[in-house]
Amino acid sequence: MQFKTFLFRFSFLYNFIPIKFLMKLSRKKIIYPFYHYVEDKNNENKLTSHLYKAKNRLDFIKDINFFKKHFQSLSIQDFLDNNLPKENYSFLLSFDDGLSNFFNVVVPIIEEKKINVINFLNTGFIDNKALFYRYKINLIIDFLKTNNLTKKQLKNLCELLVINNFQLNKVYSLLKALKYEDVVKIDAICSVLDIDIELFLRKNKPYLSSNQIQNLLKKGIYFGAHSVSHPKYSDIPYFYQILETKDSIQYLEKNFNIKKVSFAFPFSDDNISLDFFQFLKSNKIISFGTAGLKNEQIEIDNIQRIPMEYKKSKYSAQTILKGELILFLLKRILKKHIILRTRIQKS
Repeated sequence: MQFKTFLFRFSFLYNFIPIKFLMKLSRKKIIYPFYHYVEDKNNENKLTSHLYKAKNRLDFIKDINFFKKHFQSLSIQDFLDNNLPKENYSFLLSFDDGLSNFFNVVVPIIEEKKINVINFLNTGFIDNKALFYRYKINLIIDFLKTNNLTKKQLKNLCELLVINNFQLNKVYSLLKALKYEDVVKIDAICSVLDIDIELFLRKNKPYLSSNQIQNLLKKGIYFGAHSVSHPKYSDIPYFYQILETKDSIQYLEKNFNIKKVSFAFPFSDDNISLDFFQFLKSNKIISFGTAGLKNEQIEIDNIQRIPMEYKKSKYSAQTILKGELILFLLKRILKKHIILRTRIQKS
C-alpha cells in the first residue's frame, strides 16, 4: 500500500499514458472501483473524517465522468449471468457498508449519469440497529479534537488505553489500532466520554433503512452482503467467517427477496483459506476482495476491486486506475501479481 500511494503521488509521470493502452497491456476488460462515503457540503462527515479521505460530491462526479469516458457501465444482470463483454472495456461500481449517505448523495448522481451499482450491506446495521466499531472510533477522535476532558475522563481514558500520559497523537494512533475484538473497550471509551451511540444512531441515521433499500431495489440498484457486523475475516475463526457470511446473505434473501446475493469481504480477503472459497463456490456465491488489480492463483469466483479512498490523500480516478495498472504490470514482470492461497484456517 505504501508503494502504491508513492506511485500515486508521482502520477504526473504516467498520467499522459492512454488508459486503453494500459488496459490492453494488462489484459483486463473490466474494472471494479469501490467507495464507502461521498461528502456533501450540507452534512458533516462524522463517520470517516479521521479514518480516510473521502471524496466530496464534485470529486465523485469527476471520477464517474472519467469512468464513463473510457468504460461502459456493466449491467447488473449481465454481471450476475456472467454475460461479460468481450470487446468493450467496462466498469462495475460498488459501495460498501450500506450508509444512508448512498441514498442521499450518491444515488441522485448515478441516476443522472445512468450508472449501475452494487451496495454491499452489513445486515446487522440496517435500520440503524448498531454502529460499526471503526465509525465509533471516528466519533471518539472527533470528540477529543473538539472537547476538553475532565480530570476523571483523562484518568479513565488513560487506564482503558493502558498509557501513563495523555498525548493526543499517541491516543489517536492507539484508537485507530483498535480491532473488532476490542469493541467492549471501544464502548467503554464512549461511555467515559459520554458519547451516546444509540442517540447518534437515532438522530443521524447513518445507515440505510429497510424502506430506503426497498425503494432503491425498485430503481434497479442491486444489493449484496458485507457480513453482519463487519469483522476482518482473517482475525476471526473459520466457523464465524461462515456464520457471518451465511447470516448476512440469508437476511437479504428473506427480507428483500434478493436473488443471487454476492458477497464482499469486510476490509479484505487477505489470508482467507481455500476452504472458505470452496464454501462460497459450493453455494454459488460470487465474492469481492479489495486488493486492486490482482489475479487469483486458482479458478474461483472472487473479484478484486479497486479502492478509491485512501488514508492521507485524495487521488483522482485517473491517477488511481493508471497507477493500479502500472503496478499490476510491474508485479506481473516480477511474478507477484497472483494471490496465493492455502488451506490453513483458524479453527
